[in-house]
Amino acid sequence: MKNWLLQMKYCSVVSVKQLGKLWRELPKEQLKRMEAVEIAEYLALPAQQSERFKREFFEFCLSDVLVELEHYKIQLVSIEDLLYPELLQEIYDPPLLLFAKGDTSLLASEKLAIVGTRKMTDYGKQIINQLVAPLCQESLTIVSGLAVGIDAESHREALRVGGRTIAVIGSGFLQFYPLENKLLFEKIVRNDLVLSEYAPHITARKWHFPERNRIISGLSLGTLIVQAEKRSGSLITADATLNQNREVFAVPGSVFQPSSAGTNKLIQEGAKLVMEASDIMEELC
Repeated sequence: MKNWLLQMKYCSVVSVKQLGKLWRELPKEQLKRMEAVEIAEYLALPAQQSERFKREFFEFCLSDVLVELEHYKIQLVSIEDLLYPELLQEIYDPPLLLFAKGDTSLLASEKLAIVGTRKMTDYGKQIINQLVAPLCQESLTIVSGLAVGIDAESHREALRVGGRTIAVIGSGFLQFYPLENKLLFEKIVRNDLVLSEYAPHITARKWHFPERNRIISGLSLGTLIVQAEKRSGSLITADATLNQNREVFAVPGSVFQPSSAGTNKLIQEGAKLVMEASDIMEELC
C-alpha cells in the first residue's frame, strides 16, 4: 500500500481528510485496484478537480519519484510500517504516509510537544531555557513545528543542550516554510528528524498548519503551551491534544500580556500549570 499512498500524495487535489476517508471506508485491496475515475466519483470531486486528479493520477511515475526521494535523502514511513509511532497510530486521523529526513529512530523515543506564539517575548525565551534542558535529561525528545518564535526556540534549545528534537513542518521538503528557519531546518536534519505529511513539491497552505498540529500532539505524550494569544494556532494544538486523550500543560503569565492570555485560559480550563520540568514529569511518569 505504500506505493498507492505515495501516488495519492502526489495528487494535489486530494486532501488529507479525503485520503483518510478512503482509507477508513474502503478495503485496502479495493483501493489498490480502483481507477482514478472511481476514486474521483467516490470522493464526489467537482468536475475541474476531478479532471486534474485523473491527470495527476495517470502521470504519476513511481520510479521517477523514488529516484527524486533518494536524491534528496527523503525517507517514507507509512502507517503500515513497524517504524510508525504507536502513539500516532492511536489518533482518529493519523497521517497515512510521512516524508522524513534525518534520524527516524527518534520515532521510537518518548516525546513531549512544546508549542507557542510566533511573537515570543523574553519571558517565553527564559521559560524555554529553564525547561528544555531538564526535560531532555529525562530522555524526552522535543517535538515542535519549526515555526518562528517558541517552536524554533524549543528546537534550538534542545540542540544546544545535547537533547533530541523532531520538527513537523507544514510544507514539502523542497518548498520549505518559513524561510527564516531554513538553517535551523538543515541543522535538525543532520542529526535529528524532520517530518512532513506533504509531498516534497507541495507549498505551505494555511490549512496545512492545523493538519500539522494534530501530528505534533499525536506523536507526543503531552503538549506544553509556553505562550499563546487568545486566538492562536497553539490552542488548536491544545484542542488536538485533548481530543487525543493526552496531557495538556501550560505556563502561566501576566494577565497584562496578550501572549499569556491563551495559556492562562487553558489553565483556567484545567491544563496542568507548569513552573518547572518536574511539574510535567510527575504527570508523565
